[in-house]
Amino acid sequence: MARVVPMPPFAAEYFGGREVLDVPAATIFDLVRALDAIGPGFAGRAETRVAFAVDGVLIADWSSPLTEESEVLLVPRIAGG
Repeated sequence: MARVVPMPPFAAEYFGGREVLDVPAATIFDLVRALDAIGPGFAGRAETRVAFAVDGVLIADWSSPLTEESEVLLVPRIAGG
């Protein structure tokens, strides 16, 4: 299972304040689906609001593989103007 660490505001907004979740997922796509089952509405907002850092590296390709040892940070996207 991937270890997921939702950064503020995601922990409170979608996951009942949980700061760490263990989620079975083979890719970021799988992860988003699994997280949406835990926090309904997460999947609909993930593309525009969340950046995924897997083992310390930002990942843009949602088909990237995850391992049982992966740590995934859910980081708020910062929009520029």
